[in-house]
Amino acid sequence: MAMTLTLIFTLGNELYGLEIDAVQEIIENPVVHHVPRAEGVVGGAINFHGQILATVDLPALLGFSGAPRDPRQVVLTAKFKSLALSVSGIQRIVELDLSALRPPPASAQKSAIRGVTTLDQTTINLLDCNEVINQLEHFYAQ
Repeated sequence: MAMTLTLIFTLGNELYGLEIDAVQEIIENPVVHHVPRAEGVVGGAINFHGQILATVDLPALLGFSGAPRDPRQVVLTAKFKSLALSVSGIQRIVELDLSALRPPPASAQKSAIRGVTTLDQTTINLLDCNEVINQLEHFYAQ
């Protein structure tokens, strides 16, 4: 059983997980700069150690538009375009057995869920970062 460190966070009232290998850093209260003509799911840009990163409103992208936003943001690694993700709430880092992932429910097709697992009888949706990027590209191609 291979355990993987996973960041647990909320989108709306659902729990999501993101492998820690995809996370570069969690930043507290970044100053988000308005970007002209950036609207919808791109909330603006932040200065991250001298690098300008787009901030993605993950709840809005995945259909949780009325959900609260955590003041912290999750910065993804360069493999995932170094995006800064806004989420509803950052919980904690846990070890999950990702070899036991089940396929996401059919209703979750547009929700960027790679698979589903459980932790303490609670469902965790594992985020698919590549699908998040695909949805962003599709959103802005229209």
